[in-house]
Amino acid sequence: MVELNVEKERDGAGLAELLMEACPGFSEKTLKTALKSGIVTVNGQEGSGNETVHAGDIVRIFAPPDLLGLNLSPRVVYQDENFVFVDKPAGLPSTSESGEPSALDMVEAHMKRRGEYSLEALIVPYLIYPLDKYVSGLLLVAKHEDAYLFLTEALMQRRITRYYICPVVGQAQDKAELMAYHLRDKSNRHVRIMPKPQKEAKPVVTRYQRLAEGGGISLLRVRPVTNGLHQIRAHLAYAGLPVLGDDVYGNRRFNRKMGATYPALWLHRVVFEVGTAHNYAYLNGMMLESEECSFPKCVYDAGLMEP
Repeated sequence: MVELNVEKERDGAGLAELLMEACPGFSEKTLKTALKSGIVTVNGQEGSGNETVHAGDIVRIFAPPDLLGLNLSPRVVYQDENFVFVDKPAGLPSTSESGEPSALDMVEAHMKRRGEYSLEALIVPYLIYPLDKYVSGLLLVAKHEDAYLFLTEALMQRRITRYYICPVVGQAQDKAELMAYHLRDKSNRHVRIMPKPQKEAKPVVTRYQRLAEGGGISLLRVRPVTNGLHQIRAHLAYAGLPVLGDDVYGNRRFNRKMGATYPALWLHRVVFEVGTAHNYAYLNGMMLESEECSFPKCVYDAGLMEP
């Protein structure tokens, strides 16, 4: 979701004019499509494009910022000489091999501007884990190898806890702990969840707490205790609670009906419980929170979250 606050100098402008100016990615055709589909609101009411906006009005567009041509630079949440932790918006890849701008590229540019980057000294950004392109939230990046090894080991030892917020299709319990087995396919791009162990399958544990429900959707806070590929999406779908917008493991028909075109996942919080017997003791007890949430409009319409 993108929010625009109408400034005093734009008082009296047309809604369509404002959107075309503010969103470089909008063509007249995509603007008409957005307005027709109801993803643009003015002060909480769906916009038609014919409205006049006034100073103080709030215009919201329930779409990822990359589709609107907006700035995708991740916000720095914390940094020091060892780490930089950023808040990635939906639509920005964590890494890219195609030349498309990525969060890792932007962190590298950030380190260069600060005079920290040195390929010869291996002072370069090391990504601890990726997030899929349309998953928003916190990314942890180390600035040198020792810091990278420390964080990857802490993640494997479950001393770094990640909490996601996600809407799922169906009625969830108040809270639950899911346990099953996780197997990657040969392409290493998709996974299967199974009730019993098989060759090369690994146990996975996923915990959730229901935060709200309505409109056939439950809003969950999810903690992946283990670290499997697509663990949250695949494990919740296996439990009958597919992530809204997930066409790979989820309910495509419901997604189309609700206008959910990408998996609605948000890495909202990261908590460090890393101990103190090392050089990075200052991280112990640190909690980071993301502000970059981009869920489909139906989540807000159902009253599950405030925009």
